[in-house]
Amino acid sequence: MKITFINGSPKKEKSNTENFINCFLPRISGFETQIISADTAYLTEQEYDIILNSEVLIFAFPLYVDSLPAHFLRLLVTLENLNFNKKEVMVYCIVNNGFFEGAQCRIACDIIKNWCDAAGLKWGQGLGIGAGEMSPTAVSLPLEKGPFKPLSAALDHLAHNIINCKSSENIFVSPIFPRFLWRIAANYTFWLPKARANGLKSKDIFCR
Repeated sequence: MKITFINGSPKKEKSNTENFINCFLPRISGFETQIISADTAYLTEQEYDIILNSEVLIFAFPLYVDSLPAHFLRLLVTLENLNFNKKEVMVYCIVNNGFFEGAQCRIACDIIKNWCDAAGLKWGQGLGIGAGEMSPTAVSLPLEKGPFKPLSAALDHLAHNIINCKSSENIFVSPIFPRFLWRIAANYTFWLPKARANGLKSKDIFCR
């Protein structure tokens, strides 16, 4: 079985999406897998051929305003018009977001499901992951223990369905971690440094 990941992150490297793909790959190590980096709206002819000849497509991407990155939406329009010669192409998705709740990815998973209907492909399942900025830690620690245990179980469940070409209900997970601590950590390790890098102060981004 040929499984192709399509990484829809606009970042060329070191993205949260890439980290989650790397967490997932060992669970399907016995199959032929390829990863296509779709950091723009256009792919090469070779990459389109790889997609057309895959039995399973896994779209992995970050959540942008409860939807998909704009370039990735445009790419889906192109893919929708391809002549898939496989009668049963299964589609799954792995969505990560910067909010704590994985359920924030629900709409994005529905978008991919609706796209499958338009493209004539078979929808499998979506996985929505909260607290995506913790992904570097997820890569460096055993997922089976600690705050990422729900993610480990969700990845196992998704892998089982992919291997068996099954459809199932979407899964949404958040880490076993106090939400208020997550907010503090996110502010001081991500949002505030980003603000300073763009010439802003703390008071400029906190709600009044």
